[in-house]
Amino acid sequence: MNRLAIAIVGAGPRSLNLIERLSFRLKQEPNLPAITVHLIDPGLAGAGVHSPDQSRLLLTNTLASQVTSFSGIDPKNPKSAPSGPSFTEWAKAAGYRRLGSRYDKAGPDEGEPIGDLDYLPRAMLGEYLHFSFQRIVMEAPACLKIIEHRQLAVDVTTQPDEVVLEDGTRLPFDGLIIATGHCETAASPEDLRRQTFVEAGRAGNAKLAYIPSVYPTSKLSQIEPGAVVALQGLGLTAYDVMTELTVGRGGVFEGDARNLRYRPSGREPKVLLFSRQSLPYDARGVNQKGVDGGHVARFLTAEAVEAIRQRRERETGDRRLDFIQDIMPLLRKDMAFGYRCSKLQREIDPGSFEPTVEENAIIDRIFDPRHLLDAEDLESFRDRVVAHLRSDLAEALKGNVSSPFKAATDTIRDLRAGLSTAIEFSGLLPQSHRYVAETFIALTNRITFGPPLIRNAELLALIDAGIVDWAGGPGARAELPQQGGRFVIDTPFVADSARVQADALVIARVTGHRPAQDVRSLSRRMIANGLARAFRNGDYEPYGLDVDRRLRLIQPDGSLNPRAWAVGYVVEGPRFHTHALPRPGRASTQLNDAMLLIDDLLATLWPKPRLSPETQHAPALESLT
Repeated sequence: MNRLAIAIVGAGPRSLNLIERLSFRLKQEPNLPAITVHLIDPGLAGAGVHSPDQSRLLLTNTLASQVTSFSGIDPKNPKSAPSGPSFTEWAKAAGYRRLGSRYDKAGPDEGEPIGDLDYLPRAMLGEYLHFSFQRIVMEAPACLKIIEHRQLAVDVTTQPDEVVLEDGTRLPFDGLIIATGHCETAASPEDLRRQTFVEAGRAGNAKLAYIPSVYPTSKLSQIEPGAVVALQGLGLTAYDVMTELTVGRGGVFEGDARNLRYRPSGREPKVLLFSRQSLPYDARGVNQKGVDGGHVARFLTAEAVEAIRQRRERETGDRRLDFIQDIMPLLRKDMAFGYRCSKLQREIDPGSFEPTVEENAIIDRIFDPRHLLDAEDLESFRDRVVAHLRSDLAEALKGNVSSPFKAATDTIRDLRAGLSTAIEFSGLLPQSHRYVAETFIALTNRITFGPPLIRNAELLALIDAGIVDWAGGPGARAELPQQGGRFVIDTPFVADSARVQADALVIARVTGHRPAQDVRSLSRRMIANGLARAFRNGDYEPYGLDVDRRLRLIQPDGSLNPRAWAVGYVVEGPRFHTHALPRPGRASTQLNDAMLLIDDLLATLWPKPRLSPETQHAPALESLT
């Protein structure tokens, strides 16, 4: 074998990490063979879902200074000199500056320089990721050849081992890596009923529309000015929709986050919000921890989780954990610790720390928002939520160290080592895994991983301007009336049901990777061909393809696929929180996964001579946003 062929399906950020690690290993190990990488993706290499062509109004949800494509030169030391610039460093070098509320290339005397607290447009992130790809390829050794294939992979065959592209091209491979990221979900029966409702009713209501998936956001152009839009889902995707339907149509925000006003263009629709709880995300606090600072886990540590697991095994014979009983008390204690440190504005001794009754009540209120949910009617619910938005924005403006509330919720970002140890590879009982996947993640997304605070300031300004309001409250659902030609949002409040009509229904939600529902055929074909299987934890099937701890794909009979690996969001299920980007100066699951996978791939495909023991890496336990 003179040259190995490795097929990587998906050319987003995970593939960047893989190619960088492969390049590093080839420079490090002179006895490794020459390698050809077939990089298969219809999109721009490196960018993944972050297309540079998307609207520049859409912001990243992570500070640009806390994003990098590059590991340290010494992979064992995340503090070592990086092999490339962070997102912020690249943006400055590329000539970008802050011009009011937008970012563009400008002269040194125009606008303001980009700083560590800027949330940059996702289109710029796509540019940075493609730059990273070009730099990694440019610095690769001569023995590494990378061939881009700008199309979809539709099948994988064995005997011979080949990836089949959509134009029929067949690419032989020695090793295969699946890094496809998010999937596009096939239309559900409910989607089809709603689309039929729109087609049948459009003759009587030209504004009638149904948009089950908002990306690319150019789909929103079909919504007519003045239409009433019911927006289902109040997560980060909803903020993208509201931005496109307001500023994207010529409206202007004036002032700053403490006193923001919206000047309409007259081309906006009326946007009405609802979701399962109909609660918007809390704003992220101003970062006061620096680029690489964070909360140090005191109670929810990997060691504490392993101790509980061993106790469970002694008592029950089963190492799997109950998330609510075993993990939540530790997480809550870390949050209370962060709250008290912020309130006192000093470090305290964790060895003697126990939450007070008051601190426990505060954590209860953060996790259980019944003070917002048990409203008598839609008007009182709306008033409570708007008051909460204003109060939360005031806390966010204080910062994630100065505000005890934001300090408490921000600790969750830095507890992922313990959470990963508890959750990954069927570490939880099936019913607990269901709770995490379907309830806990949504809850922590709302209280911890919300939008930049400017987005909630904008939401309040849109509410004040009469552009945005609420369609429903907790338990709201969209109905298709037999007559009337409009969607109806129904909420069963205590006093009476609220029924609100809308011309358009927009679903602002991003789903996980369920292979059986992916409109792209690759995952389904690999399962049908016996090369992979969907992940299951007992009787619960969350998301993603099944892999072992070395990221080897597991086949339907439980055996390991000898030539195939998977990494990133496509394995969100056996893994936990796979979608974050690496952070400068911090240990990263994404970079360590790349090291682990490339080491295992090379040791498998080129077993002699064996790789040097000192270059082997254990999987990281920390994933950072």
